[in-house]
Amino acid sequence: MKIVICGAGEVGAYACEVLDRRGESVTVVDTRAERLRALEENHDIRTLEGNCGRADVLVEAGCGSAGLVVLATDNDEVNLLAGTIAKRLGAKQVVARVHDFGYLEQEEIDYAEVLGIDELICPEYSTAIAIAQTIRNPAATAVESFARGHIQMEQFEVDAGADAVGKSLSSLPLPAGTRLAAVQRDGKSFIPDGSTTLLARDSVFLVAASDSLDQARRLFRSGDPKRRRVVVMGGNRMAAWLCRLLEGSGVSIRLFERDAARAEQLAGELEAVTVLNADPIDATVFNEERIGDADDFVAMVDDDEDNIIGGGLARSRGGGRGVTLVQRADYLDVLYDIGVDRAFSPKLVAARQIEELLDRGPMRTLTVLARGQLDLHRVVAAAGGRAVGQRLRNVKLTPHWAVIVVQHGDETRVPGADDQIEPGDTVLVLGPHGRGADLPEIFGAG
Repeated sequence: MKIVICGAGEVGAYACEVLDRRGESVTVVDTRAERLRALEENHDIRTLEGNCGRADVLVEAGCGSAGLVVLATDNDEVNLLAGTIAKRLGAKQVVARVHDFGYLEQEEIDYAEVLGIDELICPEYSTAIAIAQTIRNPAATAVESFARGHIQMEQFEVDAGADAVGKSLSSLPLPAGTRLAAVQRDGKSFIPDGSTTLLARDSVFLVAASDSLDQARRLFRSGDPKRRRVVVMGGNRMAAWLCRLLEGSGVSIRLFERDAARAEQLAGELEAVTVLNADPIDATVFNEERIGDADDFVAMVDDDEDNIIGGGLARSRGGGRGVTLVQRADYLDVLYDIGVDRAFSPKLVAARQIEELLDRGPMRTLTVLARGQLDLHRVVAAAGGRAVGQRLRNVKLTPHWAVIVVQHGDETRVPGADDQIEPGDTVLVLGPHGRGADLPEIFGAG
């Protein structure tokens, strides 16, 4: 496929590396010749020096005949303008990276629709969602998110004294917008039905809308969950997003920001967060503020080296689980050797999102779970499938398949028994590994 990447910064360069490894025909456009030369030395690509916001540059880059155009400059407005121009020139698919999540919230206007762009992505916000999921449920062994974090899937063990133990699924008072999608017992995974009775120490896969997840999870846990204590180092935009995502989830947050003016601003914006103008890895501050008592220490400043040092030092001093943010994905492999428990890279998130756009056929395997026993597939439903046009309660899918998410137009939901799949809906289906060949007959996907 012919692909044009506008912007040779961290995200653009990493996307170039990933797509070049796939054997795609890649052209990279940037105003900085030195960045283009560095890419040319390491990859079999074409480069073009120029302003991505100009139509003549986009024409020369080949956007008119491109299968995919990726706008990944450091300027949101340039990305949006260039995305509109590229689409008008004839690009088949256009994705624009934005730093400001406000462009994706769509409360007043759908920017992607108005500007004619196929997809807007905000890797920083997606990364904040992933970190929030890790903090909310540290016992989860697998975490996936869909619909920009509005729907989540977690795998965790059922406690011995939980309300769910010894009860059938049909008798559990699961809140609306939730589903128990799979069970792992004695090392074997299966798709449950209403008659399935849960046992202590079963490992379950729970899918839920984000605002229902905590309530649903309590059915599988014994006692009141401990209020987690979280320390966040850094007050940038991602840190503020993380704090807002954790609101109402039983988490106590202290945010440390070195800049006094920024700390004062955040104190006014984040009512449920204790904001301190201090450096949490300073030995005196660390001891006086008892940071060692925290359950999670999240390093989120704008400098990778500071995050690595901060996360490692806090972890070594007893600051709970260390979570570190890095922009350079090549740092991820070494972080665990220095005591960091979890590491996240927005650049890697962006590259994965861009890769997903190349695989938008009627069927795709998204991930493998339960140590290779379960596959999660994305399927675009079509007329003729036996599950299409019928209520799910009237279609026998178990014991092999569970429909866990349905996207109909702009609406994404965890379906109930009375939901109906229509042609054109995108469906996420969980089932046994290696049985994907069954799905075209069920959902009509060619």
